[in-house]
Amino acid sequence: MSRRTFLAGAAAAAALASMPPRARAAPGKTVAVFGAGIAGLTAAHELVERGYQVTVYERKELGGKARSIPVPNSGATPLPAEHGFRFFPGFYRNVTDTMRRIPFPGNRNGTWENLTRATSYLHSGMGRSDLTVPLPLPLPTIPNPITPKAFIESVTTVFETLFRLPPWEALYAAQKLAVYVSSSNERKLGQWENLTWEDYIGANRKSHEYNRYLADGIIRNLAASKSKDASAHSIGLVGEASVWSILLFGNDSDGKGFDRVLNGPTSSQWLDPWVEYLRDQGVQFRIGQAVARFTTNGKHIESATVVSQGGIPQPVVADWYVSAIPCEKLAAVLTPDVIEADPQLANIALLRTEWMNGLMFYLKDRVDVTKGHVNYVDSGWAITSISQEQFWRKSLTEYGDGTVRDCLSAIISDWSTPGNFNGRSARDCTPQEIAHEAWQQIKAHLNDTDKVVDDDMLHSWFLDPAIIDSGTPDVRNDEPLFIQDPGSWHRRPNAVTAIDNLFLAGEWIKTDQNVTTMEGANEGGRYAANAVLQASGYNGDMVKIVELFQAPWWEPLKQLDRARYQKGLPHILDIFDTRWPTT
Repeated sequence: MSRRTFLAGAAAAAALASMPPRARAAPGKTVAVFGAGIAGLTAAHELVERGYQVTVYERKELGGKARSIPVPNSGATPLPAEHGFRFFPGFYRNVTDTMRRIPFPGNRNGTWENLTRATSYLHSGMGRSDLTVPLPLPLPTIPNPITPKAFIESVTTVFETLFRLPPWEALYAAQKLAVYVSSSNERKLGQWENLTWEDYIGANRKSHEYNRYLADGIIRNLAASKSKDASAHSIGLVGEASVWSILLFGNDSDGKGFDRVLNGPTSSQWLDPWVEYLRDQGVQFRIGQAVARFTTNGKHIESATVVSQGGIPQPVVADWYVSAIPCEKLAAVLTPDVIEADPQLANIALLRTEWMNGLMFYLKDRVDVTKGHVNYVDSGWAITSISQEQFWRKSLTEYGDGTVRDCLSAIISDWSTPGNFNGRSARDCTPQEIAHEAWQQIKAHLNDTDKVVDDDMLHSWFLDPAIIDSGTPDVRNDEPLFIQDPGSWHRRPNAVTAIDNLFLAGEWIKTDQNVTTMEGANEGGRYAANAVLQASGYNGDMVKIVELFQAPWWEPLKQLDRARYQKGLPHILDIFDTRWPTT
């Protein structure tokens, strides 16, 4: 049994089988998709290419959180900003397949060729030398198969050397990582899913240095969450995928390794050509129209209602409905009759979101901080960044007033912890205070051993406009991110609902990717498209979904662990005391 089948397929198949026969009798091919983010565009893409008539309704902007944002009043060709910088790890396989199928002038393989390779990752601390992690190709030969002993010894050595951990803590961390990657699916969902990463990795009983790298120092940047909030399963899953990707296992076929970024603004290099292609295929877009309710007849949607930005309602009638809007937006429009038709949908309101938003610093000088991403490890606000100019095909001098030569595109992942200098959380600050504090944190990290950036370089800054009413009691985030807190997997729905013509898409449904990523959103859109195809009696090829790489050399241990878990025994490598919460 494949992992994706185990995690999501069985439940989806059961839900599909429970539909009344007429739901699978292909009454028509009109599809209404609500939401034009990655999930909605993916569902529309797969369905229109198979002959379905698709209309996409979007309340805000095409592209969702992935879109580029023009900076107001910055010039005839506005400076490009974003909700957060784009990052395409090597283990992204589904979203890059879609990118290959989006035409782009001069590119044989479409927008996929607009990905370029980053070659380093910088862990920058305050008051100490920084750690640069090179991402070279090819990597040195490693044991194959990688035995548990070789894995633990290798990871221990890395942690001791790079992270300055005491031998005991390095061994402990290596052992816990080995436990996760060799755990059975049953244990991952039954035990690690219900445990926080902090408890799993033992962060609350370890040194500051241990936490600095292996708990919040990495995790809050990775998943817009804190180690005390994120499930061990979700963090372990994306961490394992990252390790195999760095070691060149399970990667995309481009040979660019782990870290890939776009060679220009996201919209011009990917999203705008995508929308143009979909329009050429017949997809219709209705921008400024948000779904407000679904009208049911038992377990069937008779119509939907969308509301314009002016508050004018309009009915939408289609054969099939795909909701590709964020979980918190869908929860707000699910009425009692819809939840009565599928009681599992009530759990959507229990899913959690956190803030993870972009802050652009436009510079008068080009500053290649590193040839990739930067993690400001001691930042109270969990800041990460990337220097854009070095990767872009079109220079930033061609935007704005012509004097901007680089963009330090930063993300603030922790909006609740006090800042290093002003002692206030980002939620409590005005936009100016946010920019000033974030810039101070960045300078304190980069300039502690050598001068990298200074105030004279700063041209301007721009905060993600999804942060509304900053510095007031009414501050809110219009575009938060779904996070995977302990137990959330069991509250997440499948693409297939108990309503015969309503399907769900997004990174927050049950997907093989699990965590909030563009890959997960694309995968969620593919699940929804397949659900429509199956329910409508489509006879052609289903949408292919590529699963994350699973190391075959761990399979014997996983089989052993499956038997031990079913008997209530701990993992054979888990020699340390770990709490055992269950579903």
